[in-house]
Amino acid sequence: MYIMNDKTLTICAWCTIVMLSNTFLDIRRKCNVMLFSKLVETISKEYYVNVLSQSEDIEIHDVALIDNKHENTLKNTLYFGYDKQLENKTSIPAQCILAYTNNSFKPLHTLGNIALVEETSLFSIFNEAKALIVNTQSKGIFEELTALADQTHSIDAVLDAASVRLGNSLLFSDMNFKIISSSVSIPVLDPLWKDNIKQGYCSYEFINAVKDLDSIKNALKAQTTTAIEVSCNKSPYHKLSSKVFRNGVQVGFLLMIDSANNLLPSHYEMLSTISHIISYTIDYYESDLFEASSLYQQLLYDLLIGAPSKDILPKLSDLRFPSNMSVLFIRPTKYLGRQHLKKYTSKNLKMYIPSAQITYHKNAIVAIIPLKANTEITLEQLQLLKDFSNSEQVRIGISNSFSSIENFVSHYEQAYAALELGQTLNPDEIVFRYIDYQVFDLFSEIKNPDILGRFCHPALAVLRQYDHKNNSNLYETLCIFLDNGCNIKFTSERLYIHRNSLVYRLNRIKEVCLIDLDDISTVFLLRLSFLIDSYNKFNTINTWR
Repeated sequence: MYIMNDKTLTICAWCTIVMLSNTFLDIRRKCNVMLFSKLVETISKEYYVNVLSQSEDIEIHDVALIDNKHENTLKNTLYFGYDKQLENKTSIPAQCILAYTNNSFKPLHTLGNIALVEETSLFSIFNEAKALIVNTQSKGIFEELTALADQTHSIDAVLDAASVRLGNSLLFSDMNFKIISSSVSIPVLDPLWKDNIKQGYCSYEFINAVKDLDSIKNALKAQTTTAIEVSCNKSPYHKLSSKVFRNGVQVGFLLMIDSANNLLPSHYEMLSTISHIISYTIDYYESDLFEASSLYQQLLYDLLIGAPSKDILPKLSDLRFPSNMSVLFIRPTKYLGRQHLKKYTSKNLKMYIPSAQITYHKNAIVAIIPLKANTEITLEQLQLLKDFSNSEQVRIGISNSFSSIENFVSHYEQAYAALELGQTLNPDEIVFRYIDYQVFDLFSEIKNPDILGRFCHPALAVLRQYDHKNNSNLYETLCIFLDNGCNIKFTSERLYIHRNSLVYRLNRIKEVCLIDLDDISTVFLLRLSFLIDSYNKFNTINTWR
């Protein structure tokens, strides 16, 4: 049987969204494009137009003036200029409208779409053509993407299809700079935002740097979706941004980053239109995406993204946290989306642990739960979390206990590490305590994990060789003996052998390895060596760190 992991499911979901959106757009786009023949027909109602040549009826994306400094022209751009600019030119734009100043003008070839107009009307036609193209694109995008929203009920599908229409990458963020969605068909290449998308949020430092941009400051109070350029000197990529509103309140922003195509004047109007479509999708299909967060939720999130103490401390005066607590990192085994996480998983966690305080981070739930005074999580609480994990199909990492909320972030990292290490080292388990994995977390900090083997006691290598030659199991016996605190009774029960048989094996181990199992230092090093051996078998440091 083939089992899909979280990553495979996410990729499959995205592939389905991309296929749906692209197929849908291909059908609708044919009805909402500006073609050369259509444009000429429209402007001919008011102006004199003489079509010299019309070959392929090409879609028009933009208009531009002929500039003799640039030899390369774009196929989907309609160029305007004077006939004399193209005299004796062997290469002319694929689409152009020219003001004739010479009645005998004939281009060296008539391949492409070429029309002549009167000199006095050239710039009036240029402006009208520009307006027609922008209006057609905006109308087409609005009809296409609202219909796609009705079909898929998905911001991801709408945003990805919109990026294809723009010809550039797109992302949508909420007001906390948490990345809600980003385009897949045209992925973001800008390293600054690529890293943000990968982790799902922007750091506090990054957020402040963006808010310091003059363009952002100037547009801060504007209650409009008008797109503005927000490029910065930290990145070579040009960017446009448009606000997204819900019920008159800004809930986020769209960011277009040029990748395949440069910024065009038409992109401003189109991005504003897409902003309205995202609002439409939220209102009708993802209304709970921007539910008001509690003060606790906002504080915990601010701490996770690196907000400084000066911004955090004023908020603490109105909030109360347990005198002893632990952090949970709860990640679904199958990610079913933001709505499911908030509507069902979080709600059910509150039923199991009513006093839990919750926020959301890295497509997971981060929660604080109270513990009994000066204790780690109890067996009763651990069983409760296992029941919750089974019913909700989630895995849980549990931090060590702490008493001050200022230590929240470091204990979040413990819970996260416990889950990452636990599901690798013990994939059949569903709940992982950091206290059981903290030595492995220490190992993971070593830059070159291959050197860990040098810290192992030589007795382990000796026992492996002895077992191989004699078909015995002294290596396993010593490991289980150490796991059980060097207790003869517990170890013999675990191995299902008589205590005399165990004593015989231990004496044989001492003889073969020349070690003293009554020496505390030797026992410590042997225990550490077995942990290193266990870690090296499943070392995935490069995949989760």
